[in-house]
Amino acid sequence: MIRSGSHPNDEDAHFRLSEEQIFTSIFSYVDHLFGKIKPKKLFFMAVDGVAPRAKMNQQRSRRFKTAKEAREVREKAERKGEKLPDERAFDSNCITPGTVFMAKLSEQLKYFVNKKISEDSNWRECQVILSGHEVPGEGEHKIMEYIRKSRAQPDYNPNVRHCLYGLDADLIMLGLLSHDPHFCLLREEVKFGPARKKHNAGLESINFYLLHLTLMREYLDLEFREIETILPFDYSLERVIDDFILLAVFVGNDFLPHLPDVHIHENGLERLFEIYKQVLPSLDGYLNESGAIDTVRLQVLLDRMQEWEQEIFQREYSDMNWIKGKQSKHSKPGPSSNSAVVMTPSQRMIFDQVKSFVLENRSTSTSELRRAELSMPNLFSAREREFLTNLARDLHLTLSWDEYDEEDQNLVVLRFPESALDEQESESDSQDEAATVAVDRVLKKYDKAKMLMENAEDNFDAREQLRLKQKMDDWKREYYSDKLRLSYDDYDQMNPLIFRYIEGLQWVMHYYYSGVCSWGWFYDYHYAPRISDFVGVDKMVFHFELGKPFRPFEQLMGVLPEASKELVPPPYRPLMYDVDSPILDFYPKDFEQDLNGKKQEWEAVVKIPFIDENRLLQAMASKEHKLTEEERGRNRFGTSLSFSFHPGPPTVYASSLPGFFPAIHRCQCVMEPYDLPILDGLHLVQGLCDGVLLGAESLAGFPSLKTIHHHATLGHHGVNIHGTESRNKSMVIHVKDPHEGKKTQEVAEEMIGQRVFIGWPFLQEGKVTAVSDSLFKYEKAEIIPGAPEKVVQNPHPPHGVGTWRAKAERIETHYSKRCGVITDSVEILVHVVPLKGMKPLDNGAFIKEYETQDKETEQAAQLTITSVASEDPRYLERVPPPLSEEFPIGTKVFFLGEHAYGTAAQISGATDKTLSVILAYFAQDKDENEKFKNLIREQVSESYYPLRDVAEIVGLSPKVVSKLTSRVMAVDGDRSGKMNLGLSLKFEGRAQKVVDYSRKPDRYWEFSQITVDLIREYKEKFPELSEVFPGPTSGARVKELKAWLVEKGVRDFEPVPLNCDKVGKETVRKIEELVDQLSERRTQMKKVIVNGIPRQAVLKPAHAIYRLQNQQFEIGDRIAMVKDSGSVPLSIKGVVIGINAKTLDVVWDVSFMSGSTLGDRCSQYRGATVEFNSCLNLSNPQVSTSTNPSKSQQSHPNDNAQRGIGQRQTPPSVWKPPVNQGPIHIMENPQRGRGGAVNGRRGGTPISRRGTGISSNHQANGTDEPQTMSDGGLNHRGRGGLHHLARGSAGRGGSSLGGRGGFAGGRGVVPPARGGGGFRGRGRGQGALWTAS
Repeated sequence: MIRSGSHPNDEDAHFRLSEEQIFTSIFSYVDHLFGKIKPKKLFFMAVDGVAPRAKMNQQRSRRFKTAKEAREVREKAERKGEKLPDERAFDSNCITPGTVFMAKLSEQLKYFVNKKISEDSNWRECQVILSGHEVPGEGEHKIMEYIRKSRAQPDYNPNVRHCLYGLDADLIMLGLLSHDPHFCLLREEVKFGPARKKHNAGLESINFYLLHLTLMREYLDLEFREIETILPFDYSLERVIDDFILLAVFVGNDFLPHLPDVHIHENGLERLFEIYKQVLPSLDGYLNESGAIDTVRLQVLLDRMQEWEQEIFQREYSDMNWIKGKQSKHSKPGPSSNSAVVMTPSQRMIFDQVKSFVLENRSTSTSELRRAELSMPNLFSAREREFLTNLARDLHLTLSWDEYDEEDQNLVVLRFPESALDEQESESDSQDEAATVAVDRVLKKYDKAKMLMENAEDNFDAREQLRLKQKMDDWKREYYSDKLRLSYDDYDQMNPLIFRYIEGLQWVMHYYYSGVCSWGWFYDYHYAPRISDFVGVDKMVFHFELGKPFRPFEQLMGVLPEASKELVPPPYRPLMYDVDSPILDFYPKDFEQDLNGKKQEWEAVVKIPFIDENRLLQAMASKEHKLTEEERGRNRFGTSLSFSFHPGPPTVYASSLPGFFPAIHRCQCVMEPYDLPILDGLHLVQGLCDGVLLGAESLAGFPSLKTIHHHATLGHHGVNIHGTESRNKSMVIHVKDPHEGKKTQEVAEEMIGQRVFIGWPFLQEGKVTAVSDSLFKYEKAEIIPGAPEKVVQNPHPPHGVGTWRAKAERIETHYSKRCGVITDSVEILVHVVPLKGMKPLDNGAFIKEYETQDKETEQAAQLTITSVASEDPRYLERVPPPLSEEFPIGTKVFFLGEHAYGTAAQISGATDKTLSVILAYFAQDKDENEKFKNLIREQVSESYYPLRDVAEIVGLSPKVVSKLTSRVMAVDGDRSGKMNLGLSLKFEGRAQKVVDYSRKPDRYWEFSQITVDLIREYKEKFPELSEVFPGPTSGARVKELKAWLVEKGVRDFEPVPLNCDKVGKETVRKIEELVDQLSERRTQMKKVIVNGIPRQAVLKPAHAIYRLQNQQFEIGDRIAMVKDSGSVPLSIKGVVIGINAKTLDVVWDVSFMSGSTLGDRCSQYRGATVEFNSCLNLSNPQVSTSTNPSKSQQSHPNDNAQRGIGQRQTPPSVWKPPVNQGPIHIMENPQRGRGGAVNGRRGGTPISRRGTGISSNHQANGTDEPQTMSDGGLNHRGRGGLHHLARGSAGRGGSSLGGRGGFAGGRGVVPPARGGGGFRGRGRGQGALWTAS
């Protein structure tokens, strides 16, 4: 999370972010995740602290590689002649404990949590734990230690729900070994293939996925339960999961390298499962005893895995021989290879005779050689005959098989060849000597041949096995020599390697199950041993010394490269580059990277030297006395912190970044040191806790396959998840149809009108409206007026039969190919409207509300669940609570009456049936809302022309205009590359347009006058380019065109979907200017007390999600934020500048911490994308309610036209102005301040001057200054008006951008802004509140 917020674009050498931007990005991401997860009990933020040495090896590799890649990106840009920014690029290696950046971040996170708990209702509901970089340990393992110790407590809830966010695959293992089934993992979507560049994508565009470990546990059970009946001991899924975690280490993790040739992408895990299922029944127990490895059982598994390695070798060896065979066909014959020879004892006897024959005749004359011969009885076996033939060939002897002696016995006779003897007579002495050397070489080869045992003399398999073993030994020798620089034949080198790896397995298991057993242990090799070399494992015993972690600076020096030396304290830097440094060899600038069978660059082995702890500490000790006090502080360990809401008197929390963030003047957060739960005689719980709910009884939201009867098979099914069918085996679920044999009529009578659950196994509630089969649709209808409805069948229309069958087949295919679920033939479809949410009634009760008929969906009957064991508590219908209980005095609400619609208010009293509220508002608010709509009408171009008309206007053919307004890829004549010569205003394939330039209301494209002018200028400046596309172009003209496109801002155009509505950047700028102008002109606020109103005349922030589901919005609508949780502060106002499928893009009146630029469309920190139901539409009131309890009826979007929006009606209740009353505090909203955000173009927003009236008895410039609250950054001034003080975040003057920007508070009047960015306010006070006068 810190990395994604601080350096989201490492491939761009020009990319820069300030520290302030980094911190606010991280805050936004944390808040976004909080909103996704919605924790109810605990929110544990764990930042990586100093890691164990075993992890530091990986950290060191990553940081060296990061520095190298950053250097390559920079050098590539420089080679292209690009001018890089003067500011230093962000070095992501600073995200390491002990750096200045991490120390600052720790302080910012404390500030952020204090602010969120003080302001956000959702954050107040749970305890927040922050374990920062100053606390040793990896982040995820800090969280797991908390879970382990919590499980040991007697009051632990066995069904507590965990959601763990992170990107590390190890989180799957950690979640499983917790043995808490209600565990899910959250992470961003991972897309395979080339990354597509996103233009200004915000957090809302990120897709998140949940991995439910409840399902994964069940799939593991399906995988291994097949051996239950043959196990000599009890089958336990929890123990199988423990063994699975051990097996997974073999494919590699953060602490040990993967076993050679064991890769996930080559079915490594699948093969491990097969071997495990073969071996386990032969053992007397499981491999992993809750973190303690049984080495005797592990040895049996490793022995069986040796067969796997032999298969891998034979495959590689056969491939090598095949390649050699193919090469030999295309190469000239050469001398025979000196391949190794294997002989049996009988073959040795044959060789000895032949050798003696050759040597005895070496000094014989040529004439005697012609008569020399070696005769042997032909009693040889076929294998010996083959051996003798090869031997004779190698020695160039003639061999005869058909001669007989005097006793008529068949002989084998060897002679010296006649041709060789003739040549020998004419050869010189040097040639004769060379021939002798050649013969000796052959004899030596056979002399060195290994002997095959006598009992294997006639065993071909044994001979082949011996030959393969020799080849395999050579294969392993090459591996150890090339990879590890070790001698395979040296026991003293091999034994430590093997022991160290198995010791590492045990260290990892201890670390996973009970925490660090040794801070100093690490695997000091880059590669793992070959599987077949794991011998003697059953006799290994391990002893670990706990030791102590490195201090932060020691870790910095242990993991950072010399390129990141600026991140370590100055006294230590020379140790990384000085030629006299005793540890200079720890910091190589160039190093080798080895993929070692992996596919991705990030998986490569980085071959850099390991850190020698003693040398490192000794070298650092000589420099420690030079550290400053601040540096010494960063080198110490700290403690975790606990944050919780304190309802008592507020305190002041100082700014963590003066000049940018304001002080929190009304902080209601308590921050105190936190210690993990203690065991104190308790023992860690192994396996499941008592009382845990599993399978179909699992808590709502945690899916289970067991909610439907099924069985499973493992086989090839071609499941398609990522666009291609899987070639490997899948666990295929077969669902049994519970309605088999029933008539459709019976099923319809049972289900229509009933509540069901669809989307199995991810269940979602719905209501059945109809049931259908291939011929009829069954629905309930009133046959006799006043009588109960009955099920009636209606035949499908003529085309309906085919449509029905297509839907059924689509469901079958989806479950089969996408989910690996075989449903069999779908004969009955259930028509369901999903549950929409909870609907509040006028009396305060909540009932379920289902979607309308147009949202109906079809589900296979066999996949429809009629009941569940665990109900979702969010969707339980509730009876109306008493008004005084639902609306206690002081409750913050929004007024929904006809007058002052959307005004922030506060409950001042309640009876059995009515409420009293206090509200304050500006009379001109309604008129101001219309000004924004008028601005939009003025800015939006009304003149759009069809493409053919545009072509006629500019004098080009329609085809050329069509090409010109899209992308036109043409060849760059100078660089032999391609570039886009088009205007990129329409994207047919992606169904996208450019706001204010193009649109496609129907079938045809239309273009605005702005586009017409742009095309006309294009044609005038580049006539030769606008006539013919594509074609080679001159380099000079291409450069001119590129410069012109940049000048016109064409390359900055942001395409949006055709169905989205957005305004352009220039319009947004004018909206911001109008907000600031209106803020300056506000002079007077009305303040009233309204008595006797019904409960539906006010809106609680918590009820917005229910009551605001059906609002409609248009561009330019004025809205108010009515949710008291999330990134946008409560009650601030804004203007809609974009409408998406489910969200709104809004430019807000004030800047705030989590604000964005909405893709560079608005000022910094001023934009946000929000959901429809989080805002109240002020321009078009759609939930307005009569304040008369007897006539109150909430309006709906379609009612407004009939009722006349904005018509003034006499309120039936009494509006009582206050008499001789002090300031009334309404909706205490501590950190939000007043005033509209002012960007760097316009300067600060002026505020009211001295002497402004506050109430009938108080003055604004005295010690009795009232507390006020911002209403969307409204600026109030003038006697009798609402006056803002700087006791909130923006303070007096609201959030104007000044200087280098910031959320600052102080005294006095806000001066004009002098720069851009940030939030600055001045003044004094205890918090910004509404005050009436």
